[in-house]
Amino acid sequence: MRSTCLGVLVGLIGALALTAQEATPGPRFGHELVFDEARGVVLLFGGFGPDGVPKGDTWTWDGTRWRLASPTGPSPRKWPAATYDARRRTVVLHGGREGVERTGPSLDDTWTWDGTAWSEVETPGPGARDHHRIAYDRRRDRVVLFGGWNGQGLEQDTWEWDGTTWARIAVQGPSARAPLGLAFDEARGTVVLAGGQNLDGAYSDAWEFDGSAWTKLAADMPAPRGFHAMTYSPLSGSVLVFGGRSGDELYDDLWSLRDLEWTRLSQDGPLRRGIYASAFDRERGVMVIHGSGDFVAGQWDLDGRTWAWAPESGWRVIAGEH
Repeated sequence: MRSTCLGVLVGLIGALALTAQEATPGPRFGHELVFDEARGVVLLFGGFGPDGVPKGDTWTWDGTRWRLASPTGPSPRKWPAATYDARRRTVVLHGGREGVERTGPSLDDTWTWDGTAWSEVETPGPGARDHHRIAYDRRRDRVVLFGGWNGQGLEQDTWEWDGTTWARIAVQGPSARAPLGLAFDEARGTVVLAGGQNLDGAYSDAWEFDGSAWTKLAADMPAPRGFHAMTYSPLSGSVLVFGGRSGDELYDDLWSLRDLEWTRLSQDGPLRRGIYASAFDRERGVMVIHGSGDFVAGQWDLDGRTWAWAPESGWRVIAGEH
């Protein structure tokens, strides 16, 4: 009897260990991914699952497995904007949208993650919005925000966060749009914006911001798109753009922008769907995406896998199942 009980106990412990090892964020879309340099992990926050209900959980990927880092923090939301602040060693998150329906309220709160817990910053923000993007300008020590949807229309404004307050930068620049791509190009020392869409269609233009003014680049993206993943690779010194959509056209191509020229790196990506977020894992030298989504016949078709891309190995699944 004792040996039987011991066997059951060992089995339960093994099952719990396996469950912990195989736990993943699951199928979702509209979440954020950021590489947390101080902790050496990819951080995932929010989004929504197949039921359309926003999530407020925080996960981290250490190169081997996903771990639920915190079930609490910012209120459950989709389409927030986040980036890593290297000076203050925190992840900065702004806005997003609550509610199950597409018309849920947009948010204007700012939060920081220190590797253990989220803290809300008590300061006025750029205004309620979602589907906007932010990027950390390492040269000037500023988080740059552009565009988004404010619940009634698209934004065209540029804001900066200095670690304490938000300030609007009065400059001309790209037209109002969301969901766009935004990343800091360390090689050029500028924030790069690419694509996005308005209510009429998607853009293919690309811009860069040097801290004073936006300048339109001569080379557009290879195809207009929004809901694409965009990040920077310090290994290749280039901005990476993956996937996205333009109307009913879905993409699974991967491109790099280096020295103001676009080069296709891959045409056989894992999914032809909207991606929204990605992170470049500087610890392991790979571009990471999780999940994806498309709205088909009135229902969300979401993926639950985590993918990584590297020049030598291409795309591969590193966690989860479809």
